[in-house]
Amino acid sequence: MTAPDAQVDVELRRRVVEAMTTVLRRLVEYDGPITEDADLADELGVGSALGLELLLEVEERVGVQIDVERLRPDELRTVGQLATFIAGHSRPW
Repeated sequence: MTAPDAQVDVELRRRVVEAMTTVLRRLVEYDGPITEDADLADELGVGSALGLELLLEVEERVGVQIDVERLRPDELRTVGQLATFIAGHSRPW
């Protein structure tokens, strides 16, 4: 499990993880559990189009706007890493 950074709102991160797993279950055909350690590309098959859809739906479900200009996909390989990024680089609507 990826631990949240000290600068990240833990409750927001928890809500982001919950939203991400809900959306991912619908977007990808994956039978196993979706954990924070799940690799988005290699394990879940999330490419750029699904990744964009995931981000848009998480924004809507959690009520935040994600600062995508700071997004570095090569550094955000797992569900937990992306959740930490979103919780630390977003603002409420």
